[in-house]
Amino acid sequence: MLNRLRKINFKKFAVILLISKLFAQDFYNNYGIQLNSNPSNQWWAKYNNFGQDSSKIKFDYSGKYKKNEIDYNVSISLLEDKFHLGESYIKSTLFKNTHIKIGKYYRDFSVYMNDDISSGSILISNNAQPMPKVGLLGSYELKKNENINFTFGIAHAFFKKNNIYNHAPMLHEKFLYLNYFKGNNNFGIGFVHEAMWAGGTEESGKFPQSFKDFLKVFISADGPQLDGEPHANALGNHLGIWDFYYKNIVREKIFKIYYQHFFEDTSGLRFSNKVDGLWGLELENYIPNTQLLVEYLQTTEQDRARYNDAYYNHYQYTLGWSYDGYTLGNPFIQHLEVRPVKVLHLGLSGEIYKDYFYQFKVAREVNINDKIKYELIFTKSFNDNQKSSISGLSVYILNNENMKNSIGMRLTFKL
Repeated sequence: MLNRLRKINFKKFAVILLISKLFAQDFYNNYGIQLNSNPSNQWWAKYNNFGQDSSKIKFDYSGKYKKNEIDYNVSISLLEDKFHLGESYIKSTLFKNTHIKIGKYYRDFSVYMNDDISSGSILISNNAQPMPKVGLLGSYELKKNENINFTFGIAHAFFKKNNIYNHAPMLHEKFLYLNYFKGNNNFGIGFVHEAMWAGGTEESGKFPQSFKDFLKVFISADGPQLDGEPHANALGNHLGIWDFYYKNIVREKIFKIYYQHFFEDTSGLRFSNKVDGLWGLELENYIPNTQLLVEYLQTTEQDRARYNDAYYNHYQYTLGWSYDGYTLGNPFIQHLEVRPVKVLHLGLSGEIYKDYFYQFKVAREVNINDKIKYELIFTKSFNDNQKSSISGLSVYILNNENMKNSIGMRLTFKL
């Protein structure tokens, strides 16, 4: 049985090598192998890990290429006997400042976020696998005021069929940002709207999915009034954020603050849920070659009797705001239960010495008696101009639910 499993793994890894070799002349290629001592109860191995199950052995490949205004991105992982297609897409220019993007990818909003050391976006983080998606992206600059521009996008994505959804739901996504630039300062405010719609379950049957229904979803209009309900509710499962950010850049120093205010209905749109959401502060190069990030997450206004909000939960889409078993947004918010949280998160990354780097993440729920969750990574980078070489060696130190450390190693190379 073990030999058979090894053969399956080898065949799948051979597929990764074959695909990458087809583009080896043009792609910027990265290969990796990771060995973990005991990943089963490691928080940072389970969450914000691209929807990948914990594994003692992991092979991966990523490649990037750009030609003739077309961006290509490929990411493939093999965790023992499980094959994952990660963020992989084609992005092409349609006309000036307008692009189409097709494949599996995460988000094109909240672009200020440092996903490497953040706890995760409120809406779309790196916690789950990327969804199959097609999107249209653009920007527009005011001719009378070059300090102001707008960025916008609309996308359509697909969930999966499973033992709950016998017809796969769909995702509608759109966003609009106003960005203001003056000197060293950049301020922006954005509106992001996500909606699960269509699909169906054995219990409830098919949900509305006509084009007319899509138009209702687009404007968050009400669907039919259900038996036993005092009034009609918006068609589908709606959620979104008001997104605020400010950035100041002076030479190499970058100061950044942001706030993602969560809403799922008109009460949240009007900030009736007070300061719920994700608050963040990031400093870059205030300490030379160092990024320091502090975040505070709060969801304590959900499940209050007055508004009865349940941020990642829904009475029809019972798997909530999740994809293939993983929360789509910040992993500290539950998608199968309503549990208010307050989380303090710290992220650090930087260069210790020439070609020696580190990354540190630590978080804790502060409204309950919670254990600290941390991950520490040390990396040695090798500058070798040969065609085939080791490009980096990383050592991971993580803690589990019993506060015991686990060690992992990752070797990156090019062929």
